[in-house]
Formats: sequence, C-alpha cells, structure tokens
Amino acid sequence: MFEADDGNTKEEHVMKKTVRNFVVLAVFAMALTGLSLAQDDTYRVTANVPFDFYAGHQQLPSGMYQFEVNYGNHSVMLRNKTTGRSYALLARPGDGESVGEAVVEFDLVGDTHILADLKTASTGVNFPEQKATLASAKRRGSVAIVASLR
Repeated sequence: MFEADDGNTKEEHVMKKTVRNFVVLAVFAMALTGLSLAQDDTYRVTANVPFDFYAGHQQLPSGMYQFEVNYGNHSVMLRNKTTGRSYALLARPGDGESVGEAVVEFDLVGDTHILADLKTASTGVNFPEQKATLASAKRRGSVAIVASLR
C-alpha cells in the first residue's frame, strides 16, 4: 500500500544514470586518446628501391619498402610491401635532410648496395652495422632514393 521513501526521486535516478554514462564515456575517450598518442612515436617512410640491397646481414630484393622508425629507441621495421615480409634493424640517431624530402641512402661497395641512412626533413637514422662493413671494403660511391614520408 505505502512504499518506503528512500529519498531518491525519479529525477535523481535519471541524473545519476546520466552522470554515470558521461563518466564512462569520458574514460573511454581518454583510453582511445592514449592509444592514439601511443602510436605517434614512429614515423614511416616509403621508398621504391630498384636494386637488391643489404640491410643488416640480410640481402633483400628490390621492391617497394616501408621503413617504420621508432623515435624513442631508433629501431627500424623494414617491410617489403609486395611480399609482406618484415625485417627489424637497429639504428643510431642521425641528421635530417636539409632539403625537406625524405631520402633513403645506400652505399655502393663493388656492385653491392648497402643500406646506410634514412633521412627526413627534421630527423634521420644511421645503420652502424653497415658502416663496419664499409670500413673493411672499398666504397665506390653512394645512391640516394627520394622517398615519401607517411
């Protein structure tokens, strides 16, 4: 017959539900923002390499490659876009390219192309393993390929 009055009116119940939904939505939005920011610690450069080359101790075929460079530890994930195969390389921080275009540089030793540097307008990386190979070989020159920054 009589219901106990627990002090909650219908408006209070609706308001609590609305606030709770808003808080859940805000937390969800912050989580998505955090995930988005976590992915921004890399930059990507795509280049069409018209010759076989060495990256690290592996010989790679010519083709379209994506270089994904981590700003923090300067690791490079090299992915052949045709085959889908990926290769991990360690690099050192390097200088950027003053002309503003992304450039992938290869050293030429004999008839062998060796991945040397990757440069963008503001930053770059060097591949030290390859530099050791050059120290013991006669370097004939270098080749620079203009790439696109993604």
